[in-house]
Amino acid sequence: MVEENLENMLVNEGIPVPNVWVELEGEFLDFDKNNKTLKCKFPVRERYFNPLPTTLGGIIDSWIDITMGPLTVLLGQKAVSKNFSIKYLKPVGPSIEYVTAVAWRESIDGRNSLYKGELYLDNGTLAAVAESEFVEIRKA
Repeated sequence: MVEENLENMLVNEGIPVPNVWVELEGEFLDFDKNNKTLKCKFPVRERYFNPLPTTLGGIIDSWIDITMGPLTVLLGQKAVSKNFSIKYLKPVGPSIEYVTAVAWRESIDGRNSLYKGELYLDNGTLAAVAESEFVEIRKA
């Protein structure tokens, strides 16, 4: 029920769920407006692996980024990433069934906001940490 409610909130703000969200089979788990956090779950698919086999960094980036993006809208902003940085801590390999991304707004200064995120493996291990500066889109 959380997923439907959050998808409806995004649509009501004029922002549909991103196509990449659908492609990566995202699931909204929890939105806490007071703490400015969003938690999402993503299945780990073999098609995301490089030959090693571990999940490609770009997929890991996407899981966190597409958790941060909807959070900006849920917190009342329509913003885009100005920059994004990530540190990979643990590989996401074939034994992992799903990952959980948690994002939160760290600070806001006018049109600029700093968001942070973490990615957890299905066993609770922290796999990556990221931060991104978002800039609110100017109203026409």
